[in-house]
Amino acid sequence: MTYLNQFHKEAMERTMKKIVEFKKSPMNSKDFADYMRRNLELAKQMELASK
Repeated sequence: MTYLNQFHKEAMERTMKKIVEFKKSPMNSKDFADYMRRNLELAKQMELASK
């Protein structure tokens, strides 16, 4: 995989580690819904901040 810079490489490595950990111990549906809701809120905040 090609990385844009060192930060991008480190961020992708952290993401891949999180995915591996998630696959080891899957969340129940409520925890997953809360996780996705939190990610959606963060994405909305980031979008508003970038405007």
